[in-house]
Amino acid sequence: MKKIKEDKPCYGLSVKFASGVDFDEKDGRIISLHLKTRNTSVPLIVVAGDSEAKRNDGQDGIFALCSENCATKMKEIITKELELFSGESSMVRL
Repeated sequence: MKKIKEDKPCYGLSVKFASGVDFDEKDGRIISLHLKTRNTSVPLIVVAGDSEAKRNDGQDGIFALCSENCATKMKEIITKELELFSGESSMVRL
């Protein structure tokens, strides 16, 4: 939940939603998503249906993160949030 400064690197953790999870009405927006395992809300970018990330990679959402360490921790959380996510995720430097 740190603010990512303009001159610092930014990482993304792309995720796929679990079967039946539908955020289509939020396509292309940043939403606040509650994570039960952490009892906190975090921002999530819902990938637009016509975006390259959705068309080519099948990604549904992206978490913007401040470091590789933060991305690793978020990836661990995602594997526990099976009501929301499929468990598949991948990290990229943005």
